[in-house]
Amino acid sequence: MLMPEFFDKADAAVKVALIAACASLVTSLVTVAHSLFGAPLKYWLEKKALRNKLAAEYEYEQRKSLRTLIGRHQGQMLEAADTLNHRIWNLYRNHDKGWLDAHGRYKETGYYHFSFVYRFLNLFTLLRQFEREAVLIDTRIAERKDLDFVKFGKALSWAICDVALFENLEYDSTYATDHFFKDDLREICDACMTGETFPGHEQLRAILNSRVGSDKIHRFFDGLQKDENRFRWDRIVVVDLLLMAFVNTFGYDMQQSTEAKFVEAASQATHRAILENLASWLPKLGLNKNPGARLIARAIAANGLRHLESVRATAV
Repeated sequence: MLMPEFFDKADAAVKVALIAACASLVTSLVTVAHSLFGAPLKYWLEKKALRNKLAAEYEYEQRKSLRTLIGRHQGQMLEAADTLNHRIWNLYRNHDKGWLDAHGRYKETGYYHFSFVYRFLNLFTLLRQFEREAVLIDTRIAERKDLDFVKFGKALSWAICDVALFENLEYDSTYATDHFFKDDLREICDACMTGETFPGHEQLRAILNSRVGSDKIHRFFDGLQKDENRFRWDRIVVVDLLLMAFVNTFGYDMQQSTEAKFVEAASQATHRAILENLASWLPKLGLNKNPGARLIARAIAANGLRHLESVRATAV
């Protein structure tokens, strides 16, 4: 309060001197502040801008790389998934005719059995090839649909290999009877891919006949039918539900399945617990927000499946 009163009463010369002194002080403070903070502040801002630029470029390149990778594999994987889906639906209708029976003679299996093995290995070899290439890509920053493509690949591998699908059921996981050991399946898939494309039927037959351990694939499908006291049938149903969701997400309109088809496929399962395990794992597989996976969840909820174990026990 004293300074404004003093300033008002001062004569013109004093006012001019005071104004000049204040201006000089402000100039000095600005000069000192710039010398102390100007360069560091400028450096910090430039560094932050560069960091943001590099982050944006990294995200763009990673998304571009994943999109390119998916574009290279999507067509073949969709065709393989659609083909296997059709074969599984054919099995639903004809499982009791014994077309998958090989009786352990795997070097001379009939057409139906071997073509089933062929379609199965075609899909999972392509999934394996995609998995090997995608491991170097940072999927944390992928677009949602591209990330779903990666997740479906992992979900299908989980569905055919993971014993978590049989939780709350009596199953000896030390033996790969109704599942595949992941490393065994990977080795067989790696052996199947001898070039840029999946081999033809006769070439694949020669590869499997000459490779120790390939009988594990044949054995899984040997005699597969719905009314057996095992869990492998339901594992195939789970794979099929995921195939349908995958094709619905990435396929053409004419390839997509209706909700009624999902319900019908889920009704093929003979152990309710396995479907419930699949439903509980959809969020863990990162697919709970995917529209196709939601159809799976609704199909499971719509199926009040009875346990066939009690029916078999009564029959015995």
